[in-house]
Amino acid sequence: MVIILVVEDSENDILLYKNVFQKLEGVQVLYALSGEEALSIAKQEEIDIFILDIELPGINGLDLAREIRSLPHYALTLILFITGSEKNQLEAFKQFHCYDYILKPFGVNDFETKIITLIKQLSLAKHKVARIKMLLYPSKNKDLLIPIHQLKYAEVLHRRCYLYTDLQDAPFESSNITLKELLLEVDDPYFIQCHKAFAVNVKKIREIEQLNYRLWQITLLNTSNKLYVSNKYYGVVEKQFKEWIRQRKE
Repeated sequence: MVIILVVEDSENDILLYKNVFQKLEGVQVLYALSGEEALSIAKQEEIDIFILDIELPGINGLDLAREIRSLPHYALTLILFITGSEKNQLEAFKQFHCYDYILKPFGVNDFETKIITLIKQLSLAKHKVARIKMLLYPSKNKDLLIPIHQLKYAEVLHRRCYLYTDLQDAPFESSNITLKELLLEVDDPYFIQCHKAFAVNVKKIREIEQLNYRLWQITLLNTSNKLYVSNKYYGVVEKQFKEWIRQRKE
């Protein structure tokens, strides 16, 4: 059973949530109208997912998240923020490591997609929930928050970084981050440099083909795009690729 605590003071939004949750099995949903009430419930129950409206009376959603994170057993519990401002979501991700956010106004389908994704993130052993790592990426138009597991690869071309993800076919372009800086920000053992102009998420590789004694070609899953591995980085890429295959078989 997944226990979800919804903290929301709007009756209309609560009705929307209830319409979604009544379709889901294996879910117990608790509701609180204020931050104070939510803290009381959180201390009495073992909550798996928090859904917090940021614009709450009294203790607002961000302050409530701070209080939740101060409780040791909720240090990594999944949090979904409901907000009317994109500015709030950046602060939420940076400070409280929330999983995602929904920008008001939103519809039933948007909320249902988000909550189903959240529930899927819970492992069968629900006490071993891992925090979803996020990348704050300075794209051409605005800063983006991208889950690390959705990164495919990055290419640097003419002093611009093009980040390819599962989110869309076109890359996110940036002139404000280098490949080295991107690797440091991602900080994941499976997202590694494979060429002076490329970094790749090893988990997205389908195969590696040798072109000549100094160059290999990577074919990715679910895309026709190609990228390259130079002799300098091949050993590390091959090692991590084999390790990932081994883990998948276990």
